[in-house]
Amino acid sequence: MNRARWVPLVLAWGVLVVCGLPALAITLSRALASTDLRAVRLAAFAPVGVVLYALCLVAVLVLVWLAAGRSRIRLAVVAGVVALLLAVHVAWQAPFHAGSRATSAGEPLTVMTTNLFEGRGDTDEVVAAVRAHKVNVLAVQEITGEAFGRLSTALRDQLPYRIGEAAPGTTGTMLFADQPITKARRLDTSMGSWVADVGELRVLVAHPAPPTLASWPAEQEVVIEEAAAEEPDLVLGDLNASLDHHTVRQLLDDADVQDAARASNAGWQPTWPTEGFAGLPLPPAVAIDHVLTGDALVALATETVEVPGSDHLALVAYLGAPER
Repeated sequence: MNRARWVPLVLAWGVLVVCGLPALAITLSRALASTDLRAVRLAAFAPVGVVLYALCLVAVLVLVWLAAGRSRIRLAVVAGVVALLLAVHVAWQAPFHAGSRATSAGEPLTVMTTNLFEGRGDTDEVVAAVRAHKVNVLAVQEITGEAFGRLSTALRDQLPYRIGEAAPGTTGTMLFADQPITKARRLDTSMGSWVADVGELRVLVAHPAPPTLASWPAEQEVVIEEAAAEEPDLVLGDLNASLDHHTVRQLLDDADVQDAARASNAGWQPTWPTEGFAGLPLPPAVAIDHVLTGDALVALATETVEVPGSDHLALVAYLGAPER
């Protein structure tokens, strides 16, 4: 075989193996809805599967072009399978980019959720974002006593009402609002989750365990069951799960809520991790921070906001009342 054919052949097989194996693992993890923590972590990267399968398809088509006889037929079949798997991943992600969008009437409502990464997030940036986006409801996870002191002082005029607990490490969760907060109750998650009335809205701020801990499935169930029982108008926080996890999809169904980013066709908005993977300076690749809305609200748009010092991007959602 001459070099002109050997080089693309080796490259194509290399791409197929390097991209195909992790892509298949991601697809199976997402499709099987396993509670095995390794599968849970893989399922979070389902959007990356679109890129991986696209690269695989190009590689297989190169192999088809280079092959002859029965080998070409077999590789053409492989190309068809890869194209089908690519289509599956595109279908999973399509609702974030296309579909019907609701319109709203009445007063707008802006909500924001941010994880301060054990209090390391820059609270001045959080305050600036709250003011710039005219936030009405703010959920803060991993808020320490020191961070609470800074936010409480700076936001006392805009968001004078608050419930929750500031605590060292990852366990502090608080809710700030511009309307009175009543009927507050803590949920049974290790890192702090709360349900309360904010004005006329029932709000659940959630921060269940991450999928590195054995309690992940149980705490996901806690959030699902509480949301189904409370029928909240608004769910927000670091859910430590994406829409590619069966638990979040179950939450949407059981609590009859919608993901604001998907409902507003905001596109894929990964929020974690901002510090890269395994020391590599890669962009965020997992969308685990959410704003979910019930029938009393519609999502108009969402966007992410950088908070220096945190390993999460904050998520801001612009909401309104549905037109009757």
